[in-house]
Amino acid sequence: MAVSLVRTDFSSCFRLPTGEGKPGSIIAEGSCSVISPQGHWEDPDDGSGSEIDDDSEEEKVEDMDENDLDFESDWDEENDAATRVKIVNNLSPNNYEEDFAKEVEQLLSSEERAILEANDSPCLERISTRKWLPLHTFALAGQIKDMDRLLEKGVDINLTDQDGRTALHHATIGKKEPVISHLLRKGANVNVRDQDGATALHYAVQVGAMQTVKLLIKYNVDVNTADDEGWTPLHVAVQSRNRDITKILLVNGADKTRKNKAGHTPLDLSLCYGKEFKSYDLTKLLKVVPADRNYC
Repeated sequence: MAVSLVRTDFSSCFRLPTGEGKPGSIIAEGSCSVISPQGHWEDPDDGSGSEIDDDSEEEKVEDMDENDLDFESDWDEENDAATRVKIVNNLSPNNYEEDFAKEVEQLLSSEERAILEANDSPCLERISTRKWLPLHTFALAGQIKDMDRLLEKGVDINLTDQDGRTALHHATIGKKEPVISHLLRKGANVNVRDQDGATALHYAVQVGAMQTVKLLIKYNVDVNTADDEGWTPLHVAVQSRNRDITKILLVNGADKTRKNKAGHTPLDLSLCYGKEFKSYDLTKLLKVVPADRNYC
């Protein structure tokens, strides 16, 4: 096992290479502690079971380049980073932002600077298309503060893109629960249908987001809205074989007799999966709930 000697202010230490013992661990001579890769102090290994004997260690250490400065280099980088943090912390937020703005503006051409000067606030017409709307991008990216700034400037929370989807649709598809909750509190319409007729509930069921399903139901989403193919969220739940969501929908009024345009009920879809345990399980669920709400 290759061992390298590094120097610190307190002792000479051996660095174990990756793959031997704890990767990147540094062990000092004599009685000491070990610095783990996570930066926590731990009791060192007692050495039992080690394949290295004292003689071989001494020979290998003698052959090492005593000018190995890897550890010192890492230390210098950390000090540089700490110094930068101190400089920023010593500046007030306003001073730092002003200085940073001036620094960036010096990098701009005259044409680029003119564009910046002409837009004291976001120019939504220039940064939007029917497919890519900033509100939707922020929602899917989880950028709640940026999303709120647009809403404060009058952007419609239910604005739809070329696919008929709202920010709530996108946040649901992306499983962004904090954003979903925020949009609902801000008044997002839970029953908007996209160009295929699907609501946010259809997508919450499809991605298996049970908490989002519960939240949408709490905000009075229509659990029986069918898309253009006649599929309700219950059809989607059975297709995905999600037992828990299927039960939630049934208990909250989902119509299990509703047929899609192909003439299939949710029960038909379950039976089409064949003689598997999940098929029987979902079939029983569809048969006894909601009459037996306690069935589990």
